[in-house]
Amino acid sequence: MSRVLYDAENQITNGYRQNVHEALDIVKKWYQQDAITAHSDGTVIMAVSNQKHNQGSTGTASYGNFVKIKHSDGYYTLYAHLREVYVKKGDYVKRGQQIGYMGDTGNAYGVHLHFEIRNNYDVKIDPTPYLDRDLPSNDRTLKYQVYDNVKKYWLPNVIVASGEYAGNFGNPIGGIYADKYRMRVHDKNKGYWLPWVENRNDYAGNLGNEIDGVQIEGATYRAHLKNGGWLSWVSKADNTNQGYAGIYGRAIDAIEIK
Repeated sequence: MSRVLYDAENQITNGYRQNVHEALDIVKKWYQQDAITAHSDGTVIMAVSNQKHNQGSTGTASYGNFVKIKHSDGYYTLYAHLREVYVKKGDYVKRGQQIGYMGDTGNAYGVHLHFEIRNNYDVKIDPTPYLDRDLPSNDRTLKYQVYDNVKKYWLPNVIVASGEYAGNFGNPIGGIYADKYRMRVHDKNKGYWLPWVENRNDYAGNLGNEIDGVQIEGATYRAHLKNGGWLSWVSKADNTNQGYAGIYGRAIDAIEIK
């Protein structure tokens, strides 16, 4: 069952594409309509109604009738093109509570739900992994650690958003463990991305092989280059040149997650 439809499995009609369509378009299976439910507990921070079908509209108007909810971990979900809105700004809603009914208001081509997830910086991320699971966590007790390829052991855990980093400058890292985050790394020696890992049950990397790229879903993160400096913060995990931390061919010796 879907986390955002009332009584049916969702069918994706238009997927997430970075900088093109940063959301999912969803209908009830077999192209049917359905009521919309809150993905997770949270507070309604925007609820717009009385909008009409308006193809070609841009900006906020393109959403038509919509609801935006802020969740306890700082993430947001947004539900657009609604025919009806059942909640108002300031309402606290529970997971599974009906908040509206799908429609075609705003810039829509047919009845569907436009569903977005935004991180705590209000930056859109790919909703696909979270359609039927909890949102990424900003729990400040989350920890991560890296493997030092020179010393050949795992370095101590670092708490997310503590202002500290995991690594030893000058010593390339060969693996990363992290609580709850879905991530993968680019193996500098092999020249390709290794499989995604989901949480502490596995680590990302090949111990002994240097890492030159990192992707972490639902986090803001950065990498430090061996014999270099810190690269810019990244808040995405995709196939663009801004969707990972690192530079191909340059070993990473530290990472920081906030």
